[in-house]
Amino acid sequence: MEDTWSTAQAQEHIYEFDNLNIRQQKQLLNTLNAAFPPSRYRREKQQRRAALINTEKGRRLLEGAQQHYPHLIYFDDVAGPQADMRRIGFVLTAGGEGERLRQSLMQQGAAEHELTNFTKATWPLPHFHGNFGALHCNLAVIADLCQRSNRDIPVIVTTGPQGSTTARVIPQVIDENDGFGLKQLKILAQNERLHLTDDEKIVWQLTDDEPHPVTNPDETGGPLAGLGDALPNRAGQSGLDWLRSCGGAKLLVLQATALYDPHLIHAMVNASQAVDALGVGIVRESFPADDPYGSFVLVNNRARPSLAILEKDIRNEFTRKIRDESGKHYLPFNTGFYAFDAELLEKNNLPDYATPPKEIRPDLPRSPKIGYAATDILPLAHHPAVLGVGADLFAVIKKADDLPRLAQLGRKCGLDALCRKVEKSQGNM
Repeated sequence: MEDTWSTAQAQEHIYEFDNLNIRQQKQLLNTLNAAFPPSRYRREKQQRRAALINTEKGRRLLEGAQQHYPHLIYFDDVAGPQADMRRIGFVLTAGGEGERLRQSLMQQGAAEHELTNFTKATWPLPHFHGNFGALHCNLAVIADLCQRSNRDIPVIVTTGPQGSTTARVIPQVIDENDGFGLKQLKILAQNERLHLTDDEKIVWQLTDDEPHPVTNPDETGGPLAGLGDALPNRAGQSGLDWLRSCGGAKLLVLQATALYDPHLIHAMVNASQAVDALGVGIVRESFPADDPYGSFVLVNNRARPSLAILEKDIRNEFTRKIRDESGKHYLPFNTGFYAFDAELLEKNNLPDYATPPKEIRPDLPRSPKIGYAATDILPLAHHPAVLGVGADLFAVIKKADDLPRLAQLGRKCGLDALCRKVEKSQGNM
């Protein structure tokens, strides 16, 4: 049977397909046949159903379970001046669309032409060397680590899906800067999914009178799940295979839309040596009921305890009472930075994940987006730990008001000077 959309199938499975004219219907079916043929649509429906089941299981995670404070490694105990980088590989996630940043920049007076080729990861930090953005700084830090360790550390930068602005712009930015001297650097675009309605129909939206299916990237775990996909021009070699072939047995996952004190990276490397998965968390000194952050908890409701991140709608009153042995610190909350053995992804698949209901189109009821969650790497580990750090060691871009804080952190940690040093070593000055 030919794997293409027929008009009869479209009328059954595409929301308001008959509201399109004949030309638009043909355009939409051509797009779907190229990227989302019926076989893929059926597979994504099954993944959606599995994700919703997993969500329900997650809500019941604490039923009959014991909760414990996780194994915590304090930053001060592992923040040496130089870490052993021999088994390390980096994954920098740079695919965020940054719509909140774009809107806030426009509210502050940025003109539309200034936002051409806009990506959050490459937007210039105020008064920073070379109009560098967060991605530039992160790659400069890794280039410096390569020089100091005398090792070509492998790096994968993940972008949004093929055809997205980040998938187009970020490779250009890296190429314009000669890859910051990194000899082992690859770029990998995320996959994307159809954002289906609650009755599993495909939704379209018009751009310049042309219909396109509504899609979303594979969520926070998309860059990790995508490491199993083939790299461009690598004869079928996956990103994970390539990292391992370059000596990247332990992977550090960092957001390319954040800046880090290099000491935090050293501490992550050092802390991860004796464990197979590491989350980075900020230790609470209080835990009010309305605290919005996901909490690291050791949950024991199976044959072995597992490290989980409990979101606000899952944790219970007991969760908020758990404290460490000193009695001073409540559970640490998640920053979204991780280190783990590449073997965990080689031997396991991330489970399908559903977000809370999100907007598909303004005129339609919300529906969960389906993908993967980066947090689901932690329950796969047999010997996990949490690195407890201070909030002053990193800064993340969300809106325009965050940019001065990143620039201030960058100058305080010497990242501005480091960018100059790395650029000069490449002969670009």
